[in-house]
Amino acid sequence: MAALLFTVIDRVNAEEEVLFGFEGGDSGWAIPEWALNKEGYVCKKIEVTSDIAAEGKSALKADVTFPGGSWAAGYVEIQQYFDWTPYASVLVDVYLPETAPAGLKAKLILTVGESWVWAEMAKDTALEPGKWVTVTANLLPGSSDFRAKVDETFRKNVHKVGVRIESDRKPAYDGAVYIDNFRVNKES
Repeated sequence: MAALLFTVIDRVNAEEEVLFGFEGGDSGWAIPEWALNKEGYVCKKIEVTSDIAAEGKSALKADVTFPGGSWAAGYVEIQQYFDWTPYASVLVDVYLPETAPAGLKAKLILTVGESWVWAEMAKDTALEPGKWVTVTANLLPGSSDFRAKVDETFRKNVHKVGVRIESDRKPAYDGAVYIDNFRVNKES
């Protein structure tokens, strides 16, 4: 029975590729300069921490200050070329501390194609205080998960990947958001 269990786990893990686990540092993730200077963007500092992790021992910690009363977002990204044609989905785990209020949401944003098209997810994912929540987007041609045309060119030419945490007027929150286990999966 144990051998069968390991075979199933190995097969599942073979379908996923972790791109960023933050075990060796921030890997180039940053708050873009435009977001540091734009009203409504409330993430001013990121760091790798061993406070908590979805996998391994480290995660990326983003310090955010959502004022409440207006839309606001914390945004982090990495500029790096990817060819995701073998993959059907992209996933990232996001954690809010137990003391955080309910109501914050997350979405993935990709910059794709020769024209560097900003492609954000069409829907956001509700975050739950005290729990790791997986944000997932389908990369297969025809997917409606992004506000952009998803085709072979879309996933073949990814220039940037980002994670945006949002508050739509509610709630107010001053604290940390953790990001970990950024990965792609061959099965949708």
